[in-house]
Parts: sequence; structure tokens; C-alpha cells
Amino acid sequence: MAADKDFTPGGDVLAELMTRLGAEIGSYIAQQEPHANDLPSVARSRDLDKADFTVQWSQFCASRKKNPVAYVQELAAGLQAHIESSGGTGLIIKVAGVGPYLNLFVDRARVFGLTIRAVAAMGDKFGHTNAAGGRTVIIEHTSSNPNAPLHIGNLRNVMIGAHLAKMQAACGWDVKQVFYVNDLGAQIGLTALAYSRIYDKIKPYMKIDHWIGAMYAVMNTCQELQNVGVDPGKLEDACKVGKEAVDALMAESLAAAAGDEKRTTGVNEYFDIYQDLRERFEPMMVVMIADVRQIDNIKVEGGKLNLAYERQEPWAIKIFRKMVVDCLTGVQQTLSTYGVQHDQFDFESELGWEGSNQKMLEIMKNSDYFVPQTQKNDKGVPQGAYLDMTGFIQDMGFKTGKGGYQKEYPPLYVLRPDGSTLYTYRDIVYSFKKASQADLILNIICSEQELAQQKVSLAMYMMNPEMRGRQYHLSYDLVKLTTGKMSGRRGRYLLADDLYDELKEVIKEKMAKKYKDKGEEMSPEQFEAVTHEVSTAAMKYALLSVGCLTQINFDIAKITDFEDASAPFILYNSTRVASVVRKFEGKVAAGVVPALPALDAIDLPKLDHKMEWAILMEFVLPFASMITDGASPTLPMPPALPGYGTHKVCDFLNSMVRALSAYYGPNGVRILPMDSQLEAGTWDGAAAMHARIHLCKAFKQVIDNGLRLLMIEPLERM
Repeated sequence: MAADKDFTPGGDVLAELMTRLGAEIGSYIAQQEPHANDLPSVARSRDLDKADFTVQWSQFCASRKKNPVAYVQELAAGLQAHIESSGGTGLIIKVAGVGPYLNLFVDRARVFGLTIRAVAAMGDKFGHTNAAGGRTVIIEHTSSNPNAPLHIGNLRNVMIGAHLAKMQAACGWDVKQVFYVNDLGAQIGLTALAYSRIYDKIKPYMKIDHWIGAMYAVMNTCQELQNVGVDPGKLEDACKVGKEAVDALMAESLAAAAGDEKRTTGVNEYFDIYQDLRERFEPMMVVMIADVRQIDNIKVEGGKLNLAYERQEPWAIKIFRKMVVDCLTGVQQTLSTYGVQHDQFDFESELGWEGSNQKMLEIMKNSDYFVPQTQKNDKGVPQGAYLDMTGFIQDMGFKTGKGGYQKEYPPLYVLRPDGSTLYTYRDIVYSFKKASQADLILNIICSEQELAQQKVSLAMYMMNPEMRGRQYHLSYDLVKLTTGKMSGRRGRYLLADDLYDELKEVIKEKMAKKYKDKGEEMSPEQFEAVTHEVSTAAMKYALLSVGCLTQINFDIAKITDFEDASAPFILYNSTRVASVVRKFEGKVAAGVVPALPALDAIDLPKLDHKMEWAILMEFVLPFASMITDGASPTLPMPPALPGYGTHKVCDFLNSMVRALSAYYGPNGVRILPMDSQLEAGTWDGAAAMHARIHLCKAFKQVIDNGLRLLMIEPLERM
């Protein structure tokens, strides 16, 4: 019998295998029905004890007005006779009719051989396909404000975007990861004002993005104190004197605010925030408050600085860009800890500088749905320009209500009453810019931004009908903290940097105990490298192991558990596979077992345990399909969103290592001989051992490739 043709490099091995099986059935049916071109597809069996694959014939028979049960019985008898008479040249060795299903049994040894060869040939590219055909996609993720460090919520955005980029690249997309730098707006102007006042006066004494985040928190608090009639300088003087002085100033401020509920609330809130910040950032605040005393109106000064930057005044550009780039440098250090790198940084300010804002505005003003700004609307108050989204949805006949756009759709405001652009407008401009560079745009956003993103995509279609279905968003829910709350105003976050440090300490403690219990030693350098990889892996798995719209309750004890669903659990079990191969190589080196022959010389029928067939069928063969299903779902017509499965790789790996743990565990399959067998000379299992070592190498390659999709570097020892 001629050797089986290898699976196509870069293809989906399961899909190709099922196509071959379908062709074997089709060649037989063609003898009875030459023009049949609607043969049902082959599918994996749900119960491998009953069949390897199966084909459902109900629809095929219905179109021919045939009884499917009778048809399948006749087909099974004829096809089985054909298989036996052909001498077993095909992969199908047996068929059986069960109701409308034709169950298929394949030559498992040949399928093992085909699959192991494919894994070995493709190596770290096994599972990668060209399903997307090289189409281009821009994934915008992270895009945190450039005036603060990354917190745990930002990090979920990062991980979803970076992981999806890996998955999409693995199924043939040409992927570009983009960071949109929001360097305009009141927050950024306020931070730049603080930065410009103290940059030359005090050297940063913390990581630069943390430093800039603290600046914003302090300057924002000073601004809010001014807004409620409190002089920040006087509050600082009172703090220096003591609690009684602070209480006296607060009583005076509350008396001045009497009758104004909002102002009273502000006094209480910002006195508290100021003192909290002072406890944590006193050296910085001493310097900053000296300057703040000279600023009559912080909000106005921040606005002036912002306006100068928008107008491209060189002195303002120098301040903003230095502050923004400094902050992004710190952010990139955090991203590098997790192995994340963007391909492009796009600055919001440059949309105006390059003229894109003005060009889009000219197009927008010609739309029938553009309502200009006015200083006096029908209620007698100023109103910004907006797009009439309800009118557009009605005129286009789009579905509303369940499964469609909401009824009475809110307008999309694009300009302020003074004619200046809003960030929502600039989002539309930026989306068109991205669309000029890619076939598909995916924006990773927090779920609370979902309506805003939907508005932008709808506005794109309003401006250009070709834009429908070009931009989608992938939204995620928040990360819930077990204690405390995050607050940018207070400069309090669950910082990604701090969380990494905390995770690493826990991992170090657990791994040091494991080494001690086993009597193993590891160099300090290797221990540092391994604990770093395990710590970042724990974070990645924790943020990717559930669906995007599932809220995460962050629990360090759970995500560092070596015995439960976690990255340490997967890595540990992965290294156990590597250990089996390493022990085999040690026995070969010691001369007690024969060296591993090439795969062509392996006795593949020795792979006869149902566990190894189940792992091949449930994990190795479907690996590429799992990636494609998660990364390249069907793109629906808006407002429906594609169902990206960024949790699928985690689920897959967790299930696979559990199956492997049972396979080579105490009640599983013995791969290597016991020393007592070798000493007694009673062992004759070399052929089975060699087949299983090849199989274990294939299993390890699949796990490694899955881990790399999660941006986790596989380990050989742990």
C-alpha cells in the first residue's frame, strides 16, 4: 500500500482529514449517483467508543424523498463491501449505520502517523493556517490616557487585544496592533500644566508613569478645591499647622457653601482627597503647591495650554509631547513585562494638525443628518452640532428593538456650541483613517463605552456606505477588586506594576517550597527567569480565561494555584510532558533503552490506548479549528457583533493538560520502563515506548503553540 500523502503544510489538519474521508465516501456514491454534489460533511463523533467520525444523511435524503434510515443501512452495507474488496487502501476501515447516521471507523495508526508527521514538520507553526487569506486588520487596544500608569482594568484590555492579535495572525490575518494616544482634553491639559510647573524643580522619585499619574491627581484636586471656593494654598498651610487648623478651614468653607448641596459635597470630598494625597506624595505636593498659589484659575490655565497645543504652538508641543512620551515610556515598560508590543502609536492631536478633522467636517456638513451648532436652541440654551441618528436609522429601515438599534437613538454630538470638535467626532475621523489602512478594524473597549463605539460605526456608514461592517468593537466587563476601589482622582489604582510584584512574591514562595520538598536546586538566575514567566503567565491566564463580558473577581490565591485551572497548573503539567521525554533521553544516554528511531520506522499500531486516541481527536487534530473559530468568526451585519472567543485557548489548554495528566498518571499509560524491569531483563516494550515518545513530543508542541498564543513562553523545567 502506498504511503499516505502528508497533510498540507499550513492547513487545518482536521478539516483536511475529514475532506479525505468525505472523498472516500463520495467516490463510492458517485458509482450509484454520479451527479450528486450535495453530500453531507463528515463530523467528529461525540462518542469515540461508538465511532471515530460520523455523517448525517437526513437532509440529503429529504431532497430525494428517501427514508434516511433505510438509505443509511443500504449505504453502510455497500460501502463496507467496497472497503473490504479494495484491500483497505482508504483511511476508512469500517462503517455502520445508526439511524440517519453513517458512523465511520478509521485506521487509527495511519491517522496517528499523518498527524504526528504534520506536527513535527510544522513545529511552532502547527495550528497556524491561512484561513483569512492575508486580509489586513487593525486591532486598537490599550489606548490608556497618557497621564497615568496602567491599572488592572487597562491590563484586561491589553491582554484581550494582544492575544487576539496572536490568534488572528495564526489564522492568516495581516495584523497591526495600534495604540491611540488621547493627548487632547481637559485631563491631559491639567496634567501638562502640573508637569510644566514642576519638571525642572524636583526629580521623579518613582516610576515615571506613576509620577505623572500622581501629578494629575494632585492638580485635579487643587482645581476641584478652587471650584468649590477653597484656596489650595490655604489648605496646605492648614495641613502644616495641624488637624485643628484643617478642621477650622473646612468649617469656614462649609459655611460659605451653605445652601449649595453640590458645593458642600465637593468641600467634604476634596478636603479628604487632598489630605490623602498629601500623605502619599508630600515631597511633590510641597513643590507643586508653591506654584499653584500663583494660579488664580487652574481650569482656565489648563484650557489655555490645551488650546495652544491644538494650535501647534511650539512651546506647548514641547511640554505636551515630553509629558506624554515620558508617561508612555513608563507604560511601555509595563507592557514589556508582559511581552506586549504595539506596531504603531497614533496621536489624537495629529488628526487636527494634518487636516483630517477639517476634511471630515466638510463631508459631514453636507449630510442630511447633520444639525449645526447654535447659541440658542428651542429651549433657549446653546447646543452643539450633532448627527441625527434616529432619523438615519429610520430612513435606512434598520431594525430597532431586540437584535437591532435602540429606539429613539440618542444623537451623536460632534461639535461644541463654539464649533470646536468633541472627542466623539475625532473618533470618527480616526476610524476613517484606520479604515484606509486595513480591511477590518477591531477596537477593544470597556463595556461602558459600547454605545459610543456603536455610534461611531453607524456614523461611518452614514458618511460612506462602504464602511458598514468595516469596524467592530470587542467589549469587556470590569475587573472587580476584592478590597478597595480604584480612583484616578485620588491617584489610587490597582496598578499593573504593583500587581506583578505581588504575584511574583507569591509564585516565588510557592516554587521555592516545591524545590525544597523535591530536594531540587536551581540557580538564582534561572529561578528569577522561571518565576517571572510563571507570574506574567498567571496574570495573562486570569484575564483571558473567561469570556470578555464576564466580570472578573481578581483573586491572587486562585490564579497562582498549581493544582487548579491556572497558568501555573498548565505550565507545570506541560513540563511534566517535557520531563517524560527528558527521562527517556537520559535512559538512552545511559544505554539502558534504544535510541528513538525516525517516525517512518515507528510501529504506530502500538498506539492502542483509547486515552491517546482521545487526546489526538479532541486536542491535536482540532487545534487549528479552535484558533480559527475563536479569531475569525463570521462578521455579522451591524449592530450585531462578531463572537470572538478570546477565552478559548485557555479552555483548550486547561482541558488538554488535564487529559494528559490522566494519560501518564498512575492509572494511565506507562510510557517508560521501570528500573526493575530493565534490571530483570523482562521488558520488551521498546516499540510502544518509541511510538509514545513521538506522540508526547507532538502533545508538547501543541501545548507550547497554545501557550505562545497567550504570549506565555513554554518552560522545560519548573
